[in-house]
Order: sequence, then structure tokens, then C-alpha cells
Amino acid sequence: MKKAKKVKDSLNEGLVMKSVLEELNVKASPPQEKKKFDLRDVIWNYPSFLISIYKKFIPLSYIVLFGLLVFLFILTINSHSFANLLRTDDSKDTFVEGAVGGVNTLNPLFVTNSYIERSLESLIFEKFVNIDSDGQPYSGIAKDWEVKENGLVYIFTIDKGHFWHDGTEVTIDDVIFTFNSAIELSKEAGFDSVGLAFVGMEVNKIDDNTLQLKINEANPVFFRAISIYILPEKHLRDIDINKIAFAPFSKAPVGSGKYSFVKMDLSSVYLVDNVYDRYEPNIKNIVFRLYPDDKSLEMAFRVGRLDSLGSWDKSLSNYVNEYTNFVSYEVVIPDREKLIFINTRKESLKDKNIRISLNLLLNKEKLLNECNVGGQVLKGPYPSSSWAFNKDIDFHDYNPSRAKEILNSLGYSINPKSGYFENAQGEVLTFTLSYLSNPSNNRLVKLLENYYKEEGVYIKLEGLDYEKITQELIATRNFELLLYEIETSTDPDQYNLWHSLKVNYPDLNLSGYEYERVDILLEEGRQSLDRAVRKQKYLQFQRYLVADSPAIFLYNPLFEYFVRKDLVGIDFNGISHSYERFHNIEEWFWK
Repeated sequence: MKKAKKVKDSLNEGLVMKSVLEELNVKASPPQEKKKFDLRDVIWNYPSFLISIYKKFIPLSYIVLFGLLVFLFILTINSHSFANLLRTDDSKDTFVEGAVGGVNTLNPLFVTNSYIERSLESLIFEKFVNIDSDGQPYSGIAKDWEVKENGLVYIFTIDKGHFWHDGTEVTIDDVIFTFNSAIELSKEAGFDSVGLAFVGMEVNKIDDNTLQLKINEANPVFFRAISIYILPEKHLRDIDINKIAFAPFSKAPVGSGKYSFVKMDLSSVYLVDNVYDRYEPNIKNIVFRLYPDDKSLEMAFRVGRLDSLGSWDKSLSNYVNEYTNFVSYEVVIPDREKLIFINTRKESLKDKNIRISLNLLLNKEKLLNECNVGGQVLKGPYPSSSWAFNKDIDFHDYNPSRAKEILNSLGYSINPKSGYFENAQGEVLTFTLSYLSNPSNNRLVKLLENYYKEEGVYIKLEGLDYEKITQELIATRNFELLLYEIETSTDPDQYNLWHSLKVNYPDLNLSGYEYERVDILLEEGRQSLDRAVRKQKYLQFQRYLVADSPAIFLYNPLFEYFVRKDLVGIDFNGISHSYERFHNIEEWFWK
């Protein structure tokens, strides 16, 4: 059995930097003892004019030498040759990625939108089934399956040869434990668990290789719901379900993925090749460097500590593109949506004409360009690439003249002194926009504030941390406008986002939107397994939803990934999520 190599840290870059800077700090030399050969001894024997020439050009030579050194230093920095000096001799075995943020949990039973956590989970764990970019399942720990009773019963065969990082084999009991734990967390403990999507599912063991899953009604996105990471029963079975989120396992997990967890501290997470799996990757060690802010990440990149970094924020490209030895990979993430939920419960927003006006007053293309974020403008609940996208409806695109007509009909007119829409009582048309405070969102909301001000609507900004967003706004539904990023799926089923039964926490109909016709269409769309039938339902659903405008759909974000050009084998084709960039990491290698 092969042994995993220990993760080795890079050279002490501080010492290297010091030596370089010392080379650049040219000072006059102190008096030295006369050596056996000295050019001056020769020159002194020539006529005096030669001596004068020598004295004249000595200072100039120092200046030229210093200028040359500075030029070479700048050149090496820009070409990143200098940064490469900081890579160790065994760097062909190691890959280092940098990111802003930290790790709260590495237990995949819990829903997380953290870029770092999801990336690490994809390397440490294996899914029961995997889902491709078209929403179709393919093998994971389950290798085969059969659908029975019109989509109510599923029979799965477990693949042999999957091993936990402690060397024991993955069993069907591990799978059953994972599903039941996820369901219990959602149903009893009140955690935001991946099991929320299949509460009521019945899990039955047929034999040591075969598993039966039963559901109450047909679900065309059932495979996506059960595409969850499997956990080892023996490491978690003795932990109370209410304490499992805070168990040591969440900070030091044991999985069956391509890489094993080694250790974690405040600044780094270390992984090593799983010696028990069927892969023989060239990259044996993976290190995630964690930074508190974008400036720290940039500095680490500039001094050569990183092999890769990625973001949905275009600010990275502002400095990464200075370096010729990095290449970028880009993908629009159709399963992620940036939108503003409009709280239809609030008296000020109950009238759909107000909500339509807010849509008509926003130039989304301009917003995306000026905010310096990558992405694709989102007109409605589905991206234009979706097979269910309805191109034949009024999406309330930017049209301030139409918005003015609507607002005038509601009794609002522009006060020429203030520039804002006011009603007959002199009350300014005002709304509070709440958002998660981070650099990208801060830029975005400032532009939103200015755009709406120019159009006559006053927007109050309320930046909050993650805990306040989730506990004080989402849990209570106490907001007017909420800038938020959600994860959907390539399938058009958005039952959890817009059905009236999902208006309360922890469900995701944050707008509180309720319309019986939409409820029926969403129900019928997820009950049929016929794509043609489903498409007709979702075409109608979009027409009703967009007409009522319970949200301002902004964009699908662009994920940009920067990697050293001498790291090859990366495949971005067909991925739907940023963490899927590692799907073929066993094929990556350094040239």
C-alpha cells in the first residue's frame, strides 16, 4: 500500500525577499585590505588623465548597475519568475490555492454556500450519485439504479471498492445512516440540512449491496435531492443529533473522497492524496491558504505563495492579469442567482405596480458592467440557457418612462426640488435594501442606491453580517428589499422558492409570494416526468410570476479561476458549480 507524502510548506519567502532587497540596497564599501590584484594599481601607473577618467566613471557605473538591478527586479516580478523562486523543489507534488474567508464546518450534512467549505467537501467526500450539467445522474457510491412504480420507488446498487480515509470500506449502512441523519436534522433538530429536500422519504436496506428509497409523490428532481455526500457511520453514530453540528468531526472529517483531511488552522487547510482509493494523482498534497480580506490575498499572490485563486468578483483580474504565467478559466453558474427579494407582506410593497416599477427603473446591464462583477443578466427566474425559459413574455426591462407613467397613476410625481417621487402628502417613495456586507455587495448596493436616486426613488442601505441576515431578517421575514444569492438547479423546479407553502422559515419563499395558479403549476410541473409536459407548466409559471414581480432578478454570476499556466489537465467543460472544478483533479499535473 502506498504511503501519502506529508504536506510540506513553501520556502521562507521572507528570507528570500530580504536577500533580494539587500542586493538592491547598494552601499559604498568600507575600506578594504589591498588584494594581490587591484585595477587601481594598474591605472595608477598610467598618466594622470586615465586616473581622472577612472574616478569620473566609477560613480556612473554604480548608478548603471543599480538601475540594471532595479529593472531586472521589476521584470522578474511581472513575469512571476521571482514568485516561482518561492516554490519548493517538491512543488510538483503540491498545489496551493488561496481564498478569502474561513471554515465553519466541513460536515456536508449542513447546507453551506461557502466557496471554501464546498470546495473542500468536494475533495474530502464522495456523493451518493453525481449530477451532470444537464441535470442527469451518473454513478457515485451508487453505481446502478432502477426506477419503479411511476417514480415512487428507487432501487440502488452500491459500488464496491470505496474506502474511508482510515482504510475501512464504505458500506450500505453508511449510506442509510447519512440519509436518516439528514432527514432527522431537517425534521427534528431544526438545522438547515441537506435532508430538507426529502423529508418523508423512506430508506430500506434490501441486502448488503442494495438499497430502496421510497417517496410519496413523483419528483423529477429526486436524483438531485439525493446527490449528497456520504458520511462514515462509525465516526458519528454515538453523537446526539442535536450536537452533531458541533462535533469534532466537523473540523476534522473522515471521508472517502480523493483527498484526506490532514489538519486545519486559522490560516490553512491541508489535504493529502487518499491512499486507499483507486486514483493515482500527480498532485499529492493540496493546501488551501485562508486570508482575512482581499488585500491579504492579493499580497500572497504577488509574492508567489499561490498556484490558484478564484472568485465571482472581477477585482481579482485587475491584478492577476499583470502576470503572464497565469491563465484563467471562466464559467457562468446557471445554478446560482443574484436577486432582490421584494417582501410582498409589507404594506408598501403589496401593490404589484410598485414592484413592477422597481424593475422598470433598473438598468441591469449597466449595473453588471459598472459593478465590476462577472455574470449574465437574469431576466426572470430562469437563465436564457434553460430548456424551460420563456422568451415571449414581458420581463419589465429597463424603461423609466413606463415606470413614471405607472407611478403617476398611483399618485406619485417627481418633486423638482428633491428629484424624488412623492405622493400627495409629500412622502418620498422610499425603501430599505438589506444585504450581506462584503466588498462585492457593497459596490453593488452603492450603485443600486445611485441608480434609483437618479430615477427618483430613495433607497436606504442596511448592510449586515451573515448571522443578522439569517437570524434577524430571513428567519423573521422582517425586511422590505433583500439582496441575496441563492442556489437553484439546472432543473426548472422552483417549488421551494415560490410556492405559498414555503413562505415561512426555514423554507425559501422569502418574498412571501402567494398565488394559487402559480402553486398549481409548480405542483404539476414537479409531478410529471415528461419534459414536454413540464415545459408547458413552467412557461406558464414564468408568465404569472414575472407579471407579479415578487423579485428583481439581477444576474447569474460568473466564476473566474486563475491558475499557473504550467498546471495542465484542468477541465471546465460541463461544470455547473465552482467546486466542480476539481472533478478531474487526478488528471492535473505540473509541466
